[in-house]
This record gives sequence, C-alpha cells and structure tokens, in this order.
Amino acid sequence: MTLGSVREEISRIDYALIDLIAERQRLAAAVAGEKHQSGGAVIDPGQRTRVLNRAFDYAVTHGIDPVEVRKIFEILIAMNEERQREYAGKGNLP
Repeated sequence: MTLGSVREEISRIDYALIDLIAERQRLAAAVAGEKHQSGGAVIDPGQRTRVLNRAFDYAVTHGIDPVEVRKIFEILIAMNEERQREYAGKGNLP
C-alpha cells in the first residue's frame, strides 16, 4: 500500500465512524422517548458503567488502549445525554 492509499482508507474509516456516531445520536432520541414515557431520568449511572466497562473490555480483546477507548466512550455518552436532554426539554420526542 502507498501512503496515499493508506490515508484514503483512514478517511473512509473516519467517515464511517461519523456515520455510526450520527446513528448513535439518533438512537439517543429514541431512548429519550422511552425514558419520557416511563418517567426515567436522562442520566442512568448503571447504564453508563455498563457501557464503559463493555467498551474497556472489548478494547482489551482487540489490543488497543482501553483507557483511551474509555475516554472516547465517555464523550459519546455525554453527547447522548445531551441529545436526550435536548429532546426532553423541547418536547421533540420520537
């Protein structure tokens, strides 16, 4: 592979990651709707812990730095929580 082709592949992966983050955000809106109907709170510490532990463990099995992966997932969770607050606050529940 040439440097250019490797960079093209990285760019393709970057776009795929953004697509997946957008999908995760869409699902956060659906979660907000479910929580609203059931009276649940936006922040669910138990779920947050489960997601972070799952990401950490999965990173370990793939040989990548689990601490850094955990940081990424903390950001993703914060984004989802914010999306849920936006939907709950505006009444734009799915």
